[in-house]
Amino acid sequence: MIKAGLVGLILFFQISPFSFAEKTEQIDYETTSLRLYNEQKWDSLLIIGEEAISKEYDYFYIRARVGRAAFELHLYVKAAKHFEKALEFNDIDPFSVEYLYYAYRYSGRDTEARFLLSRFPEQLARSLGKPDRMPVLYIEAGPAFTNHISSYDDNHQKSPGSYSEVYLNRNSQYLLAGIAQPVNYRIRINVAAALLNFNKKRTVNITGLDSLSGDYSVKQWEAYLSPIINLNKKMSISPAFRLIGLSYENPLQSEDPTVQRLIGPQGIRSYNDYAAGGEITYSTPYLSYSMGAWQIHVDKTDNTQLSGNIFARPNGNLNFYLSTSISLNLFKDTTRLLINQLIGGKVFKNLWGEAFFTLGDLSNTAEQNIQVVYNAFEKIKYRTGTRLVLNVNDYLKLSFRYQVFFREGTELFYQNESKFKIFSYNYQSHSITGGITWNLH
Repeated sequence: MIKAGLVGLILFFQISPFSFAEKTEQIDYETTSLRLYNEQKWDSLLIIGEEAISKEYDYFYIRARVGRAAFELHLYVKAAKHFEKALEFNDIDPFSVEYLYYAYRYSGRDTEARFLLSRFPEQLARSLGKPDRMPVLYIEAGPAFTNHISSYDDNHQKSPGSYSEVYLNRNSQYLLAGIAQPVNYRIRINVAAALLNFNKKRTVNITGLDSLSGDYSVKQWEAYLSPIINLNKKMSISPAFRLIGLSYENPLQSEDPTVQRLIGPQGIRSYNDYAAGGEITYSTPYLSYSMGAWQIHVDKTDNTQLSGNIFARPNGNLNFYLSTSISLNLFKDTTRLLINQLIGGKVFKNLWGEAFFTLGDLSNTAEQNIQVVYNAFEKIKYRTGTRLVLNVNDYLKLSFRYQVFFREGTELFYQNESKFKIFSYNYQSHSITGGITWNLH
């Protein structure tokens, strides 16, 4: 019995590798994948399905099932790949179109999502892409405050002089409202208007003549226009134009005509700033590349800004992402480099968070395809901040942003009538902004 058992055991090990190999070759991938799909065993289905595809068991149903498995596992890039292939077998299947659309959306590939809808009958596109054919309304508002006055009090020139002049920031308010209106699935138009109010203080000291100080406000309105055109599923272009109108009144008045000439005439002064240009964006499953050029006019200063951005989604979704931007600003007498780094991702359920840092002087520059123009004359040495975004549902999004700007204040100081110098000191300003984005439906 022992001898017979040993012989049987030897035969088992000799025969079993061939038997297992033969059994593996005979797996019924259709039955197995369907069973795993119905049982919602997505991990096993993904493994078995991709094994079947690698062995050329490649047809519509296996691609649709494996695509669904990858989607449920939040592997949106892999899901998109399988649903794209499924549509090659059946190019009007609503199931594959829907999951491919959301795989694009959830992986941050909005250009491809919208371009997908443009390929299909209007009835199917309407039932699926309703958020992409309805206008999006957005509004932002918030205050900014600063320690500019206290910093100046601690750092202003205390030695005797003939003349000193300084402009100080006190606080400001910001309000923006806009709409992104789809023309069709390939063209959208972004229109926005903003109102800003900067509360300031001007101080002038003239030895032996007068000492003047007064509060005033700079009123600023802005209009923005940018069409976004999807050239194909990978590429889009976005020309942009921004017009900025400013007005303010000289708060200082002197009974001495000589002093009044020095401090400038009374009355309201107004002028316009503007910026124009655009960018082109190319998207891949894990990366998006943008390049842009803009002409920026601020008061009497002109410069050309050239920018490049890489937006990375290492996992193929928006649970973790990185954005790196480099801008080169070409002024008449100098060139300025800006570097911005952002890191973001999902922090809890429907809540996303971002942290960002900008190194370089932001004054007289722009960002986000000139959605923001920094037209203050004071130097902004660097900026850091954070943002939280709560996706309430597919139609409503709330945001909160906090920024700190590290600025450089200046004081014009004459030691005597002919010798003057501009002294600088550091201060900070803090900006808080809340926003609502509402996709009408």
